[in-house]
Amino acid sequence: MKHRNMVRGALLIALALAFQSLRLLIPLPLPVSTFFIGSLVHMMLVLTLKLNGRTAAILLGILLPLTAYAQGQLALPLLIPVVWLGNILFVLTNFIFASKKFLELLVPPLCKGVVMLAAAWLVLWFLEIHNPVLCSTIIFAMSVPQVLTGIIGTLLAWQLKNRLQNL
Repeated sequence: MKHRNMVRGALLIALALAFQSLRLLIPLPLPVSTFFIGSLVHMMLVLTLKLNGRTAAILLGILLPLTAYAQGQLALPLLIPVVWLGNILFVLTNFIFASKKFLELLVPPLCKGVVMLAAAWLVLWFLEIHNPVLCSTIIFAMSVPQVLTGIIGTLLAWQLKNRLQNL
């Protein structure tokens, strides 16, 4: 049973990393790419949590920003810990509210968005970045899309999990 769990976890993580890499294969405009791939990534975080548990989902949450930075999706390396924090919080709050569907749908994305917004703002303040376009782009990316793609990803994960259980 332990080997089966490890293999399933590895497959879920590999699939999530493949979804994140779609932007390298499919040329989509930035907003479309952000919302499409972000929703798939959040779906995989929730699905990994539900099918394989917290450890695998947290590991995925740590790997995702590393690959995003390697792909050029994170503008600054100091944003990697910001996304780590957001992803881990998203996974843990999903775990906590798993039995309360309405709260599970809203609380994790909202917590992630608020924490990432505050943390990104602190990083920009710490680095004393004064480029208004760069700052507003980073602040936006770390807030609204996180909430929306978190909600969409959670809904997708619920649907996919239900279909997988019926097989």
